[in-house]
Amino acid sequence: MKKKNIKNKNLVFIITGVVLILAITIVLLILLNNKKGEEKVVTDAIFLGDYSDEIKTDKKVLTSYNEYLNVFEEGKVEEKAFDNNNYAVVEIAYDSCTDKDIKINSYEVDNNVLKVTASYTANCGVCAPYYMYYLLPVDKTVTDLSVEINYVARNKPDCDPNVAYKPIIYLYPEEDMDVEVKLTNSENIFVSYPRYNDGWKVYAKTNGDLYDKVTNRYYYALYWEGNNHRAEVKEDGFVVKKEDTLAFLEEKLALLGLNEREANEFIVYWLPKLEANEYNYIRFETMEEINSYMKLEINPNPDTIIRVLMDYKALDKPIEVKEQVLNTPKRVGFTVVEWGGSEIK
Repeated sequence: MKKKNIKNKNLVFIITGVVLILAITIVLLILLNNKKGEEKVVTDAIFLGDYSDEIKTDKKVLTSYNEYLNVFEEGKVEEKAFDNNNYAVVEIAYDSCTDKDIKINSYEVDNNVLKVTASYTANCGVCAPYYMYYLLPVDKTVTDLSVEINYVARNKPDCDPNVAYKPIIYLYPEEDMDVEVKLTNSENIFVSYPRYNDGWKVYAKTNGDLYDKVTNRYYYALYWEGNNHRAEVKEDGFVVKKEDTLAFLEEKLALLGLNEREANEFIVYWLPKLEANEYNYIRFETMEEINSYMKLEINPNPDTIIRVLMDYKALDKPIEVKEQVLNTPKRVGFTVVEWGGSEIK
């Protein structure tokens, strides 16, 4: 009888030990998963603020406090900060409606290139562009470098496929003058900036600056979004792998007639959305297709109109399509440029 009690007690101890080990293991796994799920954020980055206009500077690396004061406002950085470090200037261009909670997750200098990873929460819609500026400490020996930013979306918003997102219009007259811009089918417009009211009436300057006589404000482009846009996969287009997207856009946008600034703003907006997918079917609509949805009426008549509307569909694997033939327009005289895009569901 005594031996049986001893065996029972041993069995209880064993079971209790196993349960305890399992409980500890589960707790450790939960803690580990929670820790793995935490987003890494750079702590030595100096946030300089958000700006509605891009800060013009050729300096990619600030080597002294005086150089800092020549570009940015006083108060964000102390003079002694430059005792041990130089600081790389990082500009993050973003849409104040679609890109939220932007954070720098990591950075490194590799062969004179500052490689930065930034994450954000994506939303649908469009607003005016903003510019976020950071200073990242680099070695005192680093006095110049180029900056590459890899944007990573934390989520994939379910945007309406029948919407043409972020079309913006640039005007480049040969002389400063009044210009009136109208969009046919304006009943489909649901977002605009400045506000579309039976058209836009602006004073356009040769450098692209626009003065809106209604708001008494300056803009660099006209913004609109419209619904009832029906994009679909067609027999021609391109299938682009995730890691090839940047090079693809740089090549094709130049071929379609966009200058470097226009292409840069296009890529800043669309690259994170495209790189969220392993592959993308991409097609650029023809002028006839774009005009059938939303035609531009501009007075006085421009000499050159360039309209780039990209349709894309996320793919898990490649599909077979005929490569789209693209034509390069000549930018001559009074030139109007527009770009936008739409997702195919």
